[in-house]
Amino acid sequence: MNVSLEQAIEIHARALSRRLKSDAPANARERAAQLKEKGDHEGHLVWLNVAETSERLLSGGEEPQFASSRLEH
Repeated sequence: MNVSLEQAIEIHARALSRRLKSDAPANARERAAQLKEKGDHEGHLVWLNVAETSERLLSGGEEPQFASSRLEH
């Protein structure tokens, strides 16, 4: 079974949102910042997308909209 990056982001966002509730976006942004400090640009962008997706899920939005162009860099 292959899981796309977008699917993985949604899976992580859903799990984080269920576990941490309203703290999920901040937790994902903290992880993104840690990765940026370590020089992991792609990981940084992925976790920013996890944060954005968890925000959408928590606000009642069900359809994730990924910044695909940001992930391609």
